[in-house]
Amino acid sequence: MSQEPDYIRINKANWNEAAKIHFEDPADWYKIGPFLAGQDVRFHVDIEEMGDLSGLSLLHAQCHFGLDTLSAARSADRVVGLDFSPVALAHAQELAEKCGLAHKARWIETDIYKAHEVLDETFDLVYASWGVTGWLPDLAAWAKVIAGFIKPGGRFYYAEGHPCSFILEEVDGRLTPMTPYWHREPIIETADHSYNESTVKLENRVVHCWNHPLSDFMTAFLDLGLELVFFHEHRVIPWRMFPSMQRDERGVYSFGPDGPNLPLGMSMMWRKPAA
Repeated sequence: MSQEPDYIRINKANWNEAAKIHFEDPADWYKIGPFLAGQDVRFHVDIEEMGDLSGLSLLHAQCHFGLDTLSAARSADRVVGLDFSPVALAHAQELAEKCGLAHKARWIETDIYKAHEVLDETFDLVYASWGVTGWLPDLAAWAKVIAGFIKPGGRFYYAEGHPCSFILEEVDGRLTPMTPYWHREPIIETADHSYNESTVKLENRVVHCWNHPLSDFMTAFLDLGLELVFFHEHRVIPWRMFPSMQRDERGVYSFGPDGPNLPLGMSMMWRKPAA
């Protein structure tokens, strides 16, 4: 077996630790409690834009501990969740058993770039959202993997933080560009705590990440022959991207009506032409 690249080894150590913190969080930032009570806890943008999932087969790429996967599974015919973290997937299975959806959900541990080595199926809808491509150095290779899992006539839904906002940092209350927009080298970040605002300190504090320009998202899928159904930009996001952002009762973060007027998130739907 080939050795994992350093960035995967380092990121996986962080993500294994974060998965435990996210799942066991007494403040329930992820809203596991409401989910177990029957609520669809996907971000409201995802719910609205993914639409009716009845009868569909769904692949959730980079699914974390499966909360959104299982929210979708309540409507979909069946779901498969992929993630590179064994800790996250163990929690996903635990959650599936707790909510009575283990018969509809399957979990596969894999580096997303190698997913076709362990999964040979196609799906009506492939889904990835919020904080997944920042871990990946090669967007075109990721798009090729994703496209390979879409049935002819099927769709891919993707939502993410906007690359124009990812280059900014809040310094003394002002948003300041800190990373070049066209920046191909890894950005090495260090954080004491995870983004769910838990007070638990991370031991594996370092991650390698990449900011991909918007043009890369478009050309990656267009070059594969997929058709763009829609592209939307959003003033809200599911996590506190900047310190001065506020969270409302739905778990939505924004600057409010008087804050900076810039896109914080983006979403897109792609369709694979029917054979």
